[in-house]
Amino acid sequence: MPELNSSKKSVYSHTLNRIPFTMKPLFWIVLTICVSATAAERVASLSPNLTETVVRLGAEDQLVGRSSACDYPESVRKLPVVGRFGVPALEPLLATRPTLVIAETLRNDADAERLRELGVRLEAFPAVTVDDYFRNLARLGALLGKEKEAREEAGRAKQLIAAWKADDAALTEKERPKVLVIIGVSPVVTAGKNSFLTPLIKLAGGRNVAGKVDKNYFSCSFEQIVLWQPEVILAPGLSPELLRELKKSPGWDLLPAVKNGRVVTGFDADLAYRLGPRTFDGIAQLREILRPPASVRHTQPQSRAE
Repeated sequence: MPELNSSKKSVYSHTLNRIPFTMKPLFWIVLTICVSATAAERVASLSPNLTETVVRLGAEDQLVGRSSACDYPESVRKLPVVGRFGVPALEPLLATRPTLVIAETLRNDADAERLRELGVRLEAFPAVTVDDYFRNLARLGALLGKEKEAREEAGRAKQLIAAWKADDAALTEKERPKVLVIIGVSPVVTAGKNSFLTPLIKLAGGRNVAGKVDKNYFSCSFEQIVLWQPEVILAPGLSPELLRELKKSPGWDLLPAVKNGRVVTGFDADLAYRLGPRTFDGIAQLREILRPPASVRHTQPQSRAE
């Protein structure tokens, strides 16, 4: 820890004498966070999509902690676990001496307030729309000293989007297969108009059957699903047990997706649900599923080795 001048020493000594013995290690952890100055950030990430983005920007060396949900790339698994998705575990988190904690959001406002009281900088990065990804890239690039890398990554993604839109320019609405995304079962949970999955499905050449419902995610009856008549059912990561349960739903056999064998469960859920660098790899894979092979002129981008 940096050397303190005499006046600061007296203040800290007076404060330390008033702290219970069992809390003194935590005091020194917090004090170190407050007075340390480093060229790079010490980042604790509580959201897997942000962890992936930090790595894609070439700033993995600035990561000092992760949530239990942060599991990609493989190399980040060696980092200390400092909480769950959006939920910090205070003592393990502070033990990593972070200068910056990043998350989509914290599930408990009290956690955010506690971190601020302890002098730990917390930055929230919403992941609701595709545009949020580009905003998050720019902000992370600025925070981590990776502005150039952020611009390059944004350019890569925007180039893919432009190419896909050009490919699909002649598609009519009816030529786009109707897609139902199943996120949960019993009841069925799907994505609505305000979810980033709706524009992602459109970029993949499809249309979300629930895309006009003014919600992010919501539960729906199977009667409604039968009315929608989805031509493709996308259920990333759905287990065989849950699929068997879903097949018991009245009207399952009436769905065009079922009749035509277009129920997709093998798609990597992380590519669908984590709004990050691999989202665009997921769109490319989904295009191969939704569009006739002859019409696919832009193949899946290669994932860079993180």
